[in-house]
Amino acid sequence: MRNIIRKLGHAQLTVLVTLIAIVLAQILGYAVISFFGFPYPYPSTPIVILVVTAIVTPIISWHLIKLLFSIDMLEQQMNHLATYDPMTKFLSRQAFFERSLEAHRLYAEAKKTYTVCIVDIDDFKTINDTYGHACGDKVLVEFGKIFHEVFGVLEFSGRIGGEEFALMLGMEEAGVKQMMQDLHAAVMALATSCAGKSVGYTVSIGIFENKTPNTLSLDEALSYADHALYRAKVSGKNRSVVY
Repeated sequence: MRNIIRKLGHAQLTVLVTLIAIVLAQILGYAVISFFGFPYPYPSTPIVILVVTAIVTPIISWHLIKLLFSIDMLEQQMNHLATYDPMTKFLSRQAFFERSLEAHRLYAEAKKTYTVCIVDIDDFKTINDTYGHACGDKVLVEFGKIFHEVFGVLEFSGRIGGEEFALMLGMEEAGVKQMMQDLHAAVMALATSCAGKSVGYTVSIGIFENKTPNTLSLDEALSYADHALYRAKVSGKNRSVVY
């Protein structure tokens, strides 16, 4: 119903409400006159009801509908803010886990394999400490752009920490690892400009394939990916490691 109202728009909805009000007013008018026997000239009564309703209804409904559309727009904005991280355009932590848990259930029922990744920007604290938090924010924004340019919009990709991101992909680890190599190359090819200085950075990635029949929970799968991420960090960073 809400989608239909949005498609109609403000003006068309006002016209529709006015037409409905006219019809209802005519019906109500006839009912009241018949029940109470008011001494109005019968032939002119429908015209009076029509004119009054046609004048009053658009004035009132226009402002009420405008208010309803404003509330609806605010709700959409709030839902979007709750669902997506405003800087990186990834899903928020809560939205990622809600969607991924449902996807995990569907993969388990279908006995299909999926792979999870945890991506972490290397030495992000050093970037913040050296160039300031504004530069760190800029790195996050540009990383989000790079990621979406490389992969497009992935349904299950979320920002789960300050500089940490999680992915859930319905494919085996070999294909995912190749995708992550593309991400490594794209990140290394670009640098962020901060206060006139070029700031380069890399990412480390942990990968874990939750194989059929998905006996592990999503949390366990992500925990293994996190272990793989740790191994990527201690072995030199700027690499992907499969658990």
